[in-house]
Amino acid sequence: MAGDTEYNRHRGVIIATMYVGYCFYHLTRKSFGFIMPVVMEEGLDQSDLGLVISSQTMAYAFSKFLSGLASDHLSARSMFAVGLFLCGVCNVVFILFDSVLLYSLLWFINGLVQGFGWPACAKVLRQWFKPSQFGTWWSILATSMNLAGFVGPLVTMEIATRYGWRAGLLIPGVLSLALAVLSYGLVVDEPSHVGLENIVATTQKKTTESKGEAPSMLSLLDSAYLWLISVTYFVVFAVKTSCLNWGQLFLIQDKGHEPYVGSLFTSSLELGGIFGSVIAGMVTDRMVKATPLTGYGSPRHPYVISMLATMGLALYGFSDRVEADTLETTIMTIAFLIGFTSYGAINLFGVLAIENSPSSLSGTSSAIVALAANFGGLIAGYPFGLIAENYNWETVFIILEISVAVSLVLFIIARNINTRIGPTSAQKSV
Repeated sequence: MAGDTEYNRHRGVIIATMYVGYCFYHLTRKSFGFIMPVVMEEGLDQSDLGLVISSQTMAYAFSKFLSGLASDHLSARSMFAVGLFLCGVCNVVFILFDSVLLYSLLWFINGLVQGFGWPACAKVLRQWFKPSQFGTWWSILATSMNLAGFVGPLVTMEIATRYGWRAGLLIPGVLSLALAVLSYGLVVDEPSHVGLENIVATTQKKTTESKGEAPSMLSLLDSAYLWLISVTYFVVFAVKTSCLNWGQLFLIQDKGHEPYVGSLFTSSLELGGIFGSVIAGMVTDRMVKATPLTGYGSPRHPYVISMLATMGLALYGFSDRVEADTLETTIMTIAFLIGFTSYGAINLFGVLAIENSPSSLSGTSSAIVALAANFGGLIAGYPFGLIAENYNWETVFIILEISVAVSLVLFIIARNINTRIGPTSAQKSV
């Protein structure tokens, strides 16, 4: 009993520290996007803003992939704390300059160090929680970014409006520096570092990989299912990123709403994401218990399909039905649905990639689909900014609607596909 109390005490401190810390990872990553309407008043146009956003997204895509591979060999505590500290430095230094190229360079560096955060969180979760608890705490910790996205736009925009956009970047940056130091002191890599028995064995017996062809990254890339997840993840992440980065400008510039309505839209989307992430994991876990995994199709697929269909309808309502006189509650409801469906699907794509891969390469499989997702985020930056500048924002959202529709049809057709990722011999259940 005393041992359980010690475990729970350390778990509580670690989860609380990483939750608040990752809130500020997300806040420093998105803070520029939150204040874009104010920044535009200084003469930056949509292509300038898109260049800054895309530079960060491109760096984040590669950094998150490489950090996922490196996390097996580095201290998760050090990765988390150092990454958060450097994110804070980028925010603080950003306000000292007045050049789009320097903004893009600093936000590129911000993207590089942002990639340290989530792989470190995932590694700590694996070390401190049993497999039966892992999914639940994964979903809970993932809501930290939604909480930051919900509160961040309102607080940051208020600060930027009152004291200038530089203050909107400075305050999160300084707080991140302090939290980074705190994280280094409170996060513990594994139970043995505080005198407790490790939950995950230090040596693994690779029973499933000892026979037949050894799984490799190339064998993962041969899987049609991995490509299905990657393509759909690409589209959904592009939708989420576009709505977060450009949704408020669409409402202000194309539909004639006030800036605070744009902030309400962003916050409502993130609020929907909190519920969508947790509910997706809980509901589909019950589906898996009722209908065990067979290797063909997945009990989680119907939920993914329902999320894609609802997302398409919500996007249609946002781009085609919202006008200058549309009620704020209607806009907030549409934003909530976009957040609920996009974050719910995103949560499941990671789970599907991990649970259908060889145990020795589940991290690599997750990193591959996450890389595809971040390319979706990259497309949602500078390319979509150019499209909006040369046409309008409605064109951007029509492209997203068509992409979601194609992904929906593709997932329906392939819902009973062979879901084994990697060599068949390595996928036999134990």
